[in-house]
Amino acid sequence: EVEALVAGVVADYGAGKLKDKIQTTDSGLKYIIHEEGTGPVAETGQNVTAQYYGVLTDGSMFDNSFSRGQSFNFPVGQGRVIKGWDEGFGMLKEGTKATLFIPSDLGYGPAGSPPKIPGGSELIFYVEIEKVN
Repeated sequence: EVEALVAGVVADYGAGKLKDKIQTTDSGLKYIIHEEGTGPVAETGQNVTAQYYGVLTDGSMFDNSFSRGQSFNFPVGQGRVIKGWDEGFGMLKEGTKATLFIPSDLGYGPAGSPPKIPGGSELIFYVEIEKVN
């Protein structure tokens, strides 16, 4: 189900069909809210528990928490994840389902994260914010 949703978003993104739905921050992070949550937004230092599904712009999946059946937990704004996650997760309310389009400079940059993420890659993450605490 998640895989099919992500494949559709990637295809529409590549075809330029999402321009009216995408919001962009000053840093260049782009995002779409699929379902707005009703809980709090994580403040710097608060923990976020989320599920994620990460793909390259060609649709190839490089990592996801859904297949492991285990959520990912991290403190927002502490530099423990890529910059695009610190910024993106820091804008989303608990319960939100969204897609983050992370430019290379907010992801793994020119070095990438071999072997799955080539240098200079834009990353696409479908995320579901389960808990903010």
